[in-house]
Amino acid sequence: MNKKVVKKVKQYDDKEDKRIRKAAYSSSASQILLLFVLIVIFGFTLFNSLYYIGKYYLDKKDYEKGLETIEINNKKNTVLILNQGSVDKKITESDTEDEIILINEGSIELLTNKEEANEGKITFDVKYSISENDFPVNIYSKEDSDVRVRFAYSYDNENWTYISNAISTYESTINPLLQNYYDISGIVSTLKIATNFELTSAPGEKNKIYWKSETTLKNKESNLNKGIKANFKIEYKESL
Repeated sequence: MNKKVVKKVKQYDDKEDKRIRKAAYSSSASQILLLFVLIVIFGFTLFNSLYYIGKYYLDKKDYEKGLETIEINNKKNTVLILNQGSVDKKITESDTEDEIILINEGSIELLTNKEEANEGKITFDVKYSISENDFPVNIYSKEDSDVRVRFAYSYDNENWTYISNAISTYESTINPLLQNYYDISGIVSTLKIATNFELTSAPGEKNKIYWKSETTLKNKESNLNKGIKANFKIEYKESL
């Protein structure tokens, strides 16, 4: 009689493989997540570094240009002032034009919060402070003065209104000449261009006004190496 041989087939248990695969997947997912976090941190750090480096060089350039930025915030208004009013020029032999015109600009912007019930209002002054002036003083204002200046404002930076009223200094009053110029030859003082000038804006709206000065130096042989230093600027006073 033949004996029947029954072979027992060993069943394969894949639970261990599942645990290994699960552990491997978990480890891979953690590594991917960690890599993603590191990339985000690196990108954020790089962005901040580039931002502040760029800001440093822009601020440096603005400083070298004489650009002054002032921001004032309160519950009702935000005010932004930009002044680029540094006047610093000495006539040299390399200057070829008969008249040297130096243009300096500034602006003041008012934004009133939209939650406000009433319009916002600010007041400010505009000044032209002369610290050095090598040109001879004229006893009486002259149309052909060696140094003249005029001032203008605009609400759109295109259409300009020139100031034509008498301007006071700490010592005297200067009357306008033709084309709204003022004779400032030899004067070392502060010219008060506008005092308590008002700017308003409706709630949620922005309003801006631009100011500029045009300083003209007469280029002639007797003025060689003579120069002027001044600062044209907008000065914030109060916000209502």
